[in-house]
Amino acid sequence: MPNASKECQLFLTDLINGGDVFVAIDMAYMDCVPTDTVHGIPLGEENLRVTITIPKLKRALLPISTNATCIEEVVGGSVAWPKRYNRGLQ
Repeated sequence: MPNASKECQLFLTDLINGGDVFVAIDMAYMDCVPTDTVHGIPLGEENLRVTITIPKLKRALLPISTNATCIEEVVGGSVAWPKRYNRGLQ
């Protein structure tokens, strides 16, 4: 189970206006490996485990399917998120 974490910002692609839109503040777990799972699904190379702490767009859809569909349903819980949409990792 990952332990080291860092506060970051989560983004999603804005399909209407183009570019990316800021959707939440998260805690990203930095010591994840591709075989770690979130809700039984392996993270893979392109994703990491995050805990959403502050939603900015509560109804924004999650980029990776789970039993939940939008950000407001997972505040305080762990989800997988694409690394490319997690800013502040450096």
